[in-house]
Amino acid sequence: MSLRILAALLAVALCAPTARAYTVEPRGFPAEPFIVLPWWNGLISSIGQNFACLTSPPILEVRTQAYAGYTLRPPNLTPAVGEVFYVHLVMSHPGNPCTGSAVGLELILPPGVQTATSANDPAFCFAVLPASQSNPAPRLHNLGLDPDYGCPQFFPPGLEGLRISAPNGGFGGGSWGMHRGFFLEILIPLVSTIPHPGTHPVRFRVNPDVGVVGYPATPVLLVNNDVIFRSSQEDVLLTLDVCGTTPTPVGC
Repeated sequence: MSLRILAALLAVALCAPTARAYTVEPRGFPAEPFIVLPWWNGLISSIGQNFACLTSPPILEVRTQAYAGYTLRPPNLTPAVGEVFYVHLVMSHPGNPCTGSAVGLELILPPGVQTATSANDPAFCFAVLPASQSNPAPRLHNLGLDPDYGCPQFFPPGLEGLRISAPNGGFGGGSWGMHRGFFLEILIPLVSTIPHPGTHPVRFRVNPDVGVVGYPATPVLLVNNDVIFRSSQEDVLLTLDVCGTTPTPVGC
């Protein structure tokens, strides 16, 4: 299995495509007969509160929101034992604290599930940056190419799960910097060594402020034990939920 990225704005290939390729496509689909993997997403979690910057009287608002999901095979087939699938965390930052947020992230996996990052199946990290004086419209940003962030391919133990830290330091200590109007989407390949009948979700630990923690979760994980034939000629397309924000970010 080979993996590449086909973001039109970024136009950066992670590796050359071979007979089969996982691909991330922000918006629109290439002419080749790709198989588009749908996301099965969980509920939105609101995590933390803050007082809006420089408001008087103070306005209390939600700091961050997030949801998680994992890929199915069309039309709605669950992963099989030993088959790589992707999980993603999608975050927004509706709050406006004066200092922004340094978000710590961890991945909490069910029994028998492990990360499966490799040269052929890397993790992906994207952000949508809000409009500014220098950029009049929101834009898609590949954090994997950002010299201050990068995208982790290894996940060491954390407080409750596996740390998802920006390998180039991020906002400090590997945290992910966010402010009002920012969106973040992280995609991580997983594999299960055992069947899962739907008793455990995949969870994320989201820590946007001191003492503030939330746990957005996927729907319960279903991993079947069937022997499924997958064509070696399939090209698989992953899509970015952050490209569904309004207005549509430049690069999607």
